[in-house]
Amino acid sequence: PAPEPEPQPVVAAAPPADPRLADYLRPGALPGPVKLQLPDAPLLVLDPGKQAYLGGAALKPLLPYCTAIVHPADFTPVDPAELPALATQLGGSHPFSRLAWICALGGGNGSLAAGYNPNDRYKLLKWPQTEREFPRHFRIATVMMKGPALLTEIAELSGAELAEVIDFVNASLAVGVAEPDVAVVAAPDAAKGGLLGRFRR
Repeated sequence: PAPEPEPQPVVAAAPPADPRLADYLRPGALPGPVKLQLPDAPLLVLDPGKQAYLGGAALKPLLPYCTAIVHPADFTPVDPAELPALATQLGGSHPFSRLAWICALGGGNGSLAAGYNPNDRYKLLKWPQTEREFPRHFRIATVMMKGPALLTEIAELSGAELAEVIDFVNASLAVGVAEPDVAVVAAPDAAKGGLLGRFRR
């Protein structure tokens, strides 16, 4: 028998050249609780074990974190025993999904997220949690709930700027409440699996 091939070593994925806060929200990206402070933003504490962040209820103050380049050395470890007191001090605990939403909303600058086609139609899978800080999002979501639509159509029907619609779609895609409405093309062999295929078998 031929000799078995030697197992190839597992190579960890290289970190992004310019990492953003959203890159650290993925499972396993952080070893434990950490805190981060930008000069023009409130203190932010991340608790990856609970997939939660500690901070106030408002999201707009966190927008500087959405575009900043954040390196691992910028984080400061936090003793897990301090988390309850920090939650009280900073305004409570909130799910990572909310932080991912604002990072996608503020990180695109009106450009659609990589991997998505601006000429596709987009739809909401369910009614999203709209924030009072962004009142026009309610109108955008109302239009998208009616059915798949082009980004330009959503902007026209909602009365919002196209860039604002794209930012909202980016945020909805990031948390899994929106998707492109792309027709699935059946494989050529699938059509042969009908009556004729059963006769052949």
